[in-house]
Amino acid sequence: MLGLILMALMMQGPRNIQVEGGTKPPVIVPKGTVIPVELTKQISTKILKEGDNILARTIFPISINNKIAIPVGTSVLGVVKQVDRPGRVKGRAAMVLSFQTMVLPNGIKLEIFGSLGGADTGNREGEATIKGDSSKGKDVGQVAKSGAGGGVLGGITGGGKGAAIGGAVGAGVGLAGVLLGRGEDLTLDKGTEIEIVLDEQLEI
Repeated sequence: MLGLILMALMMQGPRNIQVEGGTKPPVIVPKGTVIPVELTKQISTKILKEGDNILARTIFPISINNKIAIPVGTSVLGVVKQVDRPGRVKGRAAMVLSFQTMVLPNGIKLEIFGSLGGADTGNREGEATIKGDSSKGKDVGQVAKSGAGGGVLGGITGGGKGAAIGGAVGAGVGLAGVLLGRGEDLTLDKGTEIEIVLDEQLEI
């Protein structure tokens, strides 16, 4: 009887033994991967200042080996590193953006290192800068328009000679307005698409 009990215990023993499996290796999103995102809130050089936070979310899934590594809707957090208002007479508005953190839908936070690959508003310049269009042409138009108005006023009050004087005065007023005013600010609306290019591989 004792022998039968021992044999039964030996037969049951292996069933209770659990073999620990190894942890799954991390998913590697390689350097150079382009991650399309969209802004979730409007940002503008008119109100931005250095250090302001910005928020975007992914709009296209990133797959590795036929498995989704970065799903749509993943939050991407960043910060404004520099803001340049449009210059007087010439110059363009610019903003330097830095995206630093990615938050997956499951709450996992990942540090990212990337550059701007492009944006559907403004012009990319350098690794992290978006610039607006030059306002120089519009500034010249403002001067011309103001000059024409002055010419009409001068012609009414003083004949042909008055028209020349009026035009000169009007142009002066227009130029003063340009010198003291600013060109157009750079505004990236909510939903603006931006491409982030990974400068270093990302482990998930």
